Amino acid sequence: MAEPSDQKNTPAGTGPLPEYIAAAKERGLSDDVLIALLRQNGWSERSVYAAFSSYYERELGMPIPMRGRRSENAADAFLYLLAFISLGFWTVAAGHLFFVLIDRRFPSTLDSPYLTAVGLRQSLSFELATVLIAFPIFMGVSTLIARALRERPESRESGVRKWLTYAALVVTAVILLSDAIWFVSAFIHGDVTVRFVLKSLVTLSIAGGIFGYYLLAVRQESSPAPRDRIFAALAIVSALLALAFGFADIGTPAHARAVSSDERRVEDLKRLASDVYFRTEARHGSLPKTLDQIPSAPLYGGRGTRSDPATGKRYEYVPLGKRDYRLCASFDTEDKTKDLHEFAHGSGRQCFRLSADKPY
Repeated sequence: MAEPSDQKNTPAGTGPLPEYIAAAKERGLSDDVLIALLRQNGWSERSVYAAFSSYYERELGMPIPMRGRRSENAADAFLYLLAFISLGFWTVAAGHLFFVLIDRRFPSTLDSPYLTAVGLRQSLSFELATVLIAFPIFMGVSTLIARALRERPESRESGVRKWLTYAALVVTAVILLSDAIWFVSAFIHGDVTVRFVLKSLVTLSIAGGIFGYYLLAVRQESSPAPRDRIFAALAIVSALLALAFGFADIGTPAHARAVSSDERRVEDLKRLASDVYFRTEARHGSLPKTLDQIPSAPLYGGRGTRSDPATGKRYEYVPLGKRDYRLCASFDTEDKTKDLHEFAHGSGRQCFRLSADKPY
């Protein structure tokens, strides 16, 4: 039968670490020396303190009072969730912003004119706003996390941190895998174009950077400061490039408002052209002589706009023959998609020769 003292000194856990601590304490080594030795030989601080907790609980015959663990776990969960959510928001927005700019720089005749002229500009505004809001939040929360890791190194072993980090790795791995499949599929079908390659590179750069950083962070017990500074600098450069290119394309708020007014004028002219078409068909080929003779088609649920939304000046309508006519309006900006639809325009007074043979 074992002696009571032997039984008392048996550690609660099993494995090399608890056995080593029990043997060392029997020979009078201090806790500070043991902790230093174990840390020097690769044991994490969390593992060392967990083994010491088991040892002293066994020695004293009572559990160690717990204080703050749940609140710390909750705080860690909040910070990491907010960091990953804001990371997802600003990186997706920055990536999509680069996509829009690539579509602007390399337009395709297969693109919808509306999506090119209106949808892309609206998308730019939304993505710019997302980056402006989400990126500072991500950087601020990441700074708080780095400070907490310096103050509490044992939190690197936190289950919350590891689970959420691995979840982020899974998401980015899926994105990288999808990008690879997307690229190879396009190559097989012969759809590899300049803008397709650029979009693939953007996706690969953003997702690959995120995957590489967090894979290193979760596999290493310490986070080297130079590495963190390098990734922080890359993130800042990426966000600033996205913002710079976006604002360079969309212009100032005053310019954006002018573009919106011009888009409204184009929509008004399209509706007028459709009204002319339906009125001419109803009158068996007879063009209306003035704007007042152009009733609005039922499609629009009422009389279409006949005046400029900013100046209130009526649009100009001039019949040119049996089926042709001209519509004129004054624009504030030049339409960058002028090769993709009939109402392409420069700035100033612009006239469009149209036909009553089709709606616009």
